[in-house]
Amino acid sequence: MKKKLLVPALAVTVLGSGIAGSVIDFSAFASDSTQTEVSEKVEQKQLEKKTKLTKQESVDIALKEVQGSASDVELEDEDGVIIYSVEVTDDQGQKHEVAVDANTGKILKIEADDEESEKEDGEENDKEEQKQLEKEATVTKEESIAIALKEVPGKVKDAELEDEDGVVVYTVDVIDDKGEEKEIVVDAKSGKVLKVEVEEDDAETDDDNE
Repeated sequence: MKKKLLVPALAVTVLGSGIAGSVIDFSAFASDSTQTEVSEKVEQKQLEKKTKLTKQESVDIALKEVQGSASDVELEDEDGVIIYSVEVTDDQGQKHEVAVDANTGKILKIEADDEESEKEDGEENDKEEQKQLEKEATVTKEESIAIALKEVPGKVKDAELEDEDGVVVYTVDVIDDKGEEKEIVVDAKSGKVLKVEVEEDDAETDDDNE
């Protein structure tokens, strides 16, 4: 009987050691994270000792170059040169990164935020394209919607002016009385309905039901 009782006791001992091992592993992760934070703070302090300018002075210099508001400032070592990287949002909402030499106060570079500039360029191009298409169209958006609703009675979801293979058209999305979404393509010059298509999602749903 005593031998039988030893088996569960051993199992508990092994299980207990496994749990302890897991706890130690989590502690190790926490320790690594703490060490990383400490290392970053030590690095920042070392960089601060090598600088002549304060963070506020770098912000003032950056704002003289790019008028706006500073949203972030970081002290960095860039190829052996200690700089303040100041992020400034100008009056138009455009973000700029201004690199200021942390010792001389010289502006080393100014870079526009790529994502913001690409987004604005894209929006600007879309506006220009729309203006050009509007000049070529003789039918208004309201007229194209009326034409589309005569073809497919229902509720208009959206209407856009587009260039489709060199032809200026209005694509009007209409949800008909059965709840099916259809795209009606109207010639923006003649007002002729060029095609009526069922939206893909609805078409796939209908196929699945069949």
